[in-house]
Amino acid sequence: MSTKSPWYYIIHWLRLYFGAHLLFSGLRYAVSGYVPEIPGVGGEWVQANANIYLYQMIKYLEIVTGAMIFFNRFTVVGLILEFPATVNIFWLNTFIVATPRQLFTGPQELFMNGVLLLAYSGWIYAATRPKLEPLWLWDGALAYRPGIGSRISCKDNVRGTKFNSEVN
Repeated sequence: MSTKSPWYYIIHWLRLYFGAHLLFSGLRYAVSGYVPEIPGVGGEWVQANANIYLYQMIKYLEIVTGAMIFFNRFTVVGLILEFPATVNIFWLNTFIVATPRQLFTGPQELFMNGVLLLAYSGWIYAATRPKLEPLWLWDGALAYRPGIGSRISCKDNVRGTKFNSEVN
């Protein structure tokens, strides 16, 4: 994306806002133990999660993913890790609790995470192929080479060194 495009700045602003939102939410809980008052069955559900320490785990995950997104380090990993919590927050706030505050925060969270995942989805393009061969993390650069869709081990010296299965 070109830095001359207004979308470049819009996406970066959304990334900074979403990262700061997650950091604030997680750090507010870590420092003060603040749990928002949620009425009805939604509040009971949040309390049940807190009783089994799932709520706390999600809040600390928000700190980690918020930092990843805000500081633009492993942004796609942060967005993917946060997505299940985002869907959970959206569902709980929009359909279960549905008070004015929740009707704002639930869709907002899903919108920001969804738009950012879409904006950064080019980086996960290699993983969206219908058929993939195993590829170790340290050989990940091979995923972006032309013609890599066929069997990797059948290529003649694609990565410079031979696989164990290639040695006679």
